Parts: sequence; C-alpha cells; structure tokens
Amino acid sequence: MKQNLLTVLLLVACGSYPAGDVALASLESSDITTITLQDRWISFVPVEVTSDIGVVFYPGGKVESEAYAPILRALADSGISTYLLYLPRNLAILNSDAAEKVMDEVSIDRWVVAGHSLGGVAAAKMASFDDRIVGVSLWASYPAGTVDISNSSLVAQSITGSEDTVLNWKNHDASAEQLPANTEWITIEGGNHAQFGDYGAQDGDGEASISPEVQWGYTTDAVLSLFDRLD
Repeated sequence: MKQNLLTVLLLVACGSYPAGDVALASLESSDITTITLQDRWISFVPVEVTSDIGVVFYPGGKVESEAYAPILRALADSGISTYLLYLPRNLAILNSDAAEKVMDEVSIDRWVVAGHSLGGVAAAKMASFDDRIVGVSLWASYPAGTVDISNSSLVAQSITGSEDTVLNWKNHDASAEQLPANTEWITIEGGNHAQFGDYGAQDGDGEASISPEVQWGYTTDAVLSLFDRLD
C-alpha cells in the first residue's frame, strides 16, 4: 500500500507530456466528424454513425489527453462515436471510474473501453464491473493484479509495439490469464510506447523504426477489427 502511494506521489510530481501539433490539428471538426471539447471529455461524433457501440478512452499516465486525438479522430471518421477522457493531473488512477460519466450521459447502450499504458489499467478495471461494456482494447497495457476478466463475455485485444521498452513485458505476458480466451494479441512491428499518441519521445522508451503516422494507422485498424468481431 505504501509503495502504491509513493508511486502516485512521484507521478503527480512529474510534469506531463504535451500534445503535439498533429494531435492539436486533429481536434478541428470536419464535414464528417464533429468534435466538441467539454469539461470532462472530448467528443468525436461522426455525422454518419456506422456502429451502435461507442468508445471511451483513458489516456496514458502524465500524457495530455489531446495527444491521443489522431487515432480517436480516425475512429470517428470511420463512423464510431468516440470519447476521450480528461483526467485529474493526467492520471487515470486518480479517477479510474471516469468512463462511467460518459456512459451515463451519452445515449449509447454498448461500449468499448480503451486505454494506453496506465490508462489501460483503468479501462480493464472499468470493464470488470460495468455490464454496458462489451469490449476492451489495451494499448501497451495490461490489467492490474486484482482485476480478472478472464471469465467474462468481453471481446478483448492487447496491442503493443515491438520496440516498447517502457512496458513491463513480464507483467504484460503474465496478464494473459486475467484476460478472456478470445483476446487478440497484436504486435506492431517497429512501434514503441510513445507513438500510440502524439507527445514526442518518452523517457526510457525504445526507438521506433516506423513513423508515428504508421503506428497510428495500425492501431486504428486494430481497433476497427475489434468492432468487426463485436458487430
């Protein structure tokens, strides 16, 4: 317990990674997607919705929410209503139930929760107890040791970059028994930890051999494949 508290305090004391120019440009509405910045989340709503399932996304620890706009915008451009959470001090662990507010207020009955790094930990926890959630997408992440969704009916996926040296791979691999048997394990060759968003290089990360744009495209395609399994 003391160790967990110390981890939280250290993260709070650290500065956040700011969103890059591409991410900020992705926040402009278009003729196919309406983007609204609200107090607790950013909504990406397609003009023509192609799925009755929505996405709620938890950002990674100490990363500005807007940094994930490129991928979430791409999902919305594909017809999926997507909601990007704002979190206290950019830490999902300070409000791991944040997705519940979105699901309570938006008129969508079924949801996929997704998250990057520490955000994925919160997403898995949320998926463990809310019946409105039908799918979970973990980006460079895994469930906490106390979270077990292996016997659930959830459709799940785990997406990683082969050059990620921030992710604790031992814990990631061990988490397989906590996830459903149908979990799809996807490795983006040449991808790293930071390139799931647009916030520059991350301390301790490996060097990617593909561009951020390529990694965003692979990630978008992976999430869309999860929707194919759900639909």
